[in-house]
Parts: sequence; C-alpha cells; structure tokens
Amino acid sequence: QEYIQQGLLPLHSCVLFLFDSLKNKFHRAGMDNLYMSAKFARDCYNHSKSVLIHGVARKSGRGVPSLVLQEEVTDKNKLEKVRGTVKGAVLKGDSECPDLCAISVYDTKPVHFITMCNENIEWIKNSKKSTMR
Repeated sequence: QEYIQQGLLPLHSCVLFLFDSLKNKFHRAGMDNLYMSAKFARDCYNHSKSVLIHGVARKSGRGVPSLVLQEEVTDKNKLEKVRGTVKGAVLKGDSECPDLCAISVYDTKPVHFITMCNENIEWIKNSKKSTMR
C-alpha cells in the first residue's frame, strides 16, 4: 500500500516491496517488458536500496526516446539494410536517475532496451569472420 499511495502501479509496487527485503544497496535486476520503463527505473534507483534495473522495453509509453526508436520494416529487400542498426541515448543531468540509457537494436525487428546498469558505453565495429575455405 505504501508504494500505491505514492502513485505507483500495483505491479511496480509489488516489485519495490520485494526490494525492501534486500540487505544491501545497488543490486542489479533484470525486468521483462511488462515491468520496464524509464519511470520505473527512476523509482527503483530512488528506492532506499538504490536498485539498478535493466531490460527490454515496449516502444510506446515506456520512456524510450523518439531518437532511439526504430520502426519495423516490412519490405524484405530493405530488411538487410536495417538489420544490425543500433541507436542509443543517455539521459544526463538528472541526479535522481543518473546515466539512464536507452538502446535499440534491429534484428528481425526492432528491440528496445532501457538500462541503469551500464558502466561504459562505446561503439565497437564488429565484423563476422569468413567461414569460406
């Protein structure tokens, strides 16, 4: 009830109630897309145990910034061009939610992530080794 009275959803309130039993601060927890949102990441960080969460997020209404969103491509000819595309953004200047990061990766369709568990962000060009003999 404490978290519901603070305006949190019942689902998120249950998770924060579970976090109350943690003995230490700064645990890391993975969430599925039912739970994950930028607001919930902020609520977890501001919990007395400062829990850092990460996970896949739905693209609408979850705090994934528009510059990171990738629309699904239905044309099979264009799919190879977008596969592997990565976009990312880091929220800066919010002391109540430091280094919140939103990322999208295009595989067979776009997948969006929100994380507070990032320690380092850098672009690395990756290439597949040829298996031809």
